[in-house]
Amino acid sequence: MSLPPDYPERVYAGVLGKIIGVYFGMPVENKQYDWIMNKYGEIDYYIRNDPTNSRSQVLVNTSDDITGMFMSVRSMPDNGNPPDITAEQIGNTWRNYSLLYRSASWWGGMGSSSEHTALVRLLSGIKAPDSGSIRLNGPVVAQQIGARIFIDSWPMIVPGDPERAADFARHAASVTHDGEAIYGAQQIAAMESLAFVEPDLE
Repeated sequence: MSLPPDYPERVYAGVLGKIIGVYFGMPVENKQYDWIMNKYGEIDYYIRNDPTNSRSQVLVNTSDDITGMFMSVRSMPDNGNPPDITAEQIGNTWRNYSLLYRSASWWGGMGSSSEHTALVRLLSGIKAPDSGSIRLNGPVVAQQIGARIFIDSWPMIVPGDPERAADFARHAASVTHDGEAIYGAQQIAAMESLAFVEPDLE
């Protein structure tokens, strides 16, 4: 695989875009379109200091959407950059760098949040991919959206190789998710990998 000559700039732009998206969206996360339009109108600015919205009070919060992306791919150097990294290796990295209720993750409750549930499983000795499985966590928890959110780092290390990006995404997503969530992560990873070489958005 040959890297595009502007590869570092593209990765920087991808990470910066992720951060911007997370922080622009944070104050209106889980809000309906009509609610947002009635309260703020079209948003082309960062919502700050809205006394009725606690998520607008701090400009910089830790976010699992960002830390999850970096923690997942940290498993590559931790394991000698294997070309065929496993879900178990990625899960071990999650376990090794996570502190229950202290790391930047969504501690939404065991059996409620896919990441919280999977991390409890990992910390109790259950290995990935069982940690994120439907069998242990049920179809609702195991198929939440987080797998797609955490996947952005994987296509960045295999630009222009959507099959490999989707394979990495499958292993990474299965640490915390299962079923349809994994397919969604694979689709996003393949698209992001192709974005390095495909100039036509359509």
